[in-house]
Amino acid sequence: MASFWTLFSCNNKQQNKNFKLQSKQDAIHKIVTQNIYGEKTKFNYSDFNDLKNNKYYDRFLAGELTVTTGKIVCTDPMYMELGFPQNWIIDKGKYPVYLYFGLEEDYKGRIAYSEMVIKDEIPAYWEFSLIKENLLADEFERKMNGYYPVENGLSCFTDFETYKIYEQEVKDFYSKDKNANFYSDVLASKFSKNKHTSKSPLDEEEEWANFKPANSNGNIIMFSSGSGDGLYARYVGYDKNGNVLKFITDFIKLDETEMR
Repeated sequence: MASFWTLFSCNNKQQNKNFKLQSKQDAIHKIVTQNIYGEKTKFNYSDFNDLKNNKYYDRFLAGELTVTTGKIVCTDPMYMELGFPQNWIIDKGKYPVYLYFGLEEDYKGRIAYSEMVIKDEIPAYWEFSLIKENLLADEFERKMNGYYPVENGLSCFTDFETYKIYEQEVKDFYSKDKNANFYSDVLASKFSKNKHTSKSPLDEEEEWANFKPANSNGNIIMFSSGSGDGLYARYVGYDKNGNVLKFITDFIKLDETEMR
């Protein structure tokens, strides 16, 4: 059956022991219908289902992410309000992070997607990647779960443990000088170092950085959000047993008719 509601559990010692997929999966049209805080919302995953073979994007390896807890954060690294882990876990280890630069005229040279590859397979299922509702501050954040705000033109992937160390580093930085600027004084040189390293038609831009916070064994892979500031989606791809295969953030800005 091409379209179905899936709800099952599996015993998987690798990742999610009690995996429950709660969404309508239309495999023919590649459309997912998911209930988020009492509201049904849809997305089409045809564009990012197999990104490395999508001819409309140029794939670039930004680096390997060191995962120390299995809990992953995707957020604006300069906006500290929503630095919470996703509601799934992966094994500890190192995983490649790819940036996908648009090749078509309307998105040429900009990062359209960032993808963390846990296992290089095409997922059996996709869903919005959510944060546990009890971590979110209010009804608006719960309704927009699966999206996150970008206010500084940046996003990132990192392990939750690394993020907490980074968060404290930023707080300590501003406690010494409230008029300082962490991006200009600390991060900018990391981005500048990576000029001309991708095949992007706009490779003069400072698109990404692999940042290691002080006193941390982990790293943060930061990257520009292709459409600038806005609300952007996070998606997680699972195999049929509930193991996470891919984690993607989408920077192709949606118009208001597509937002829930």
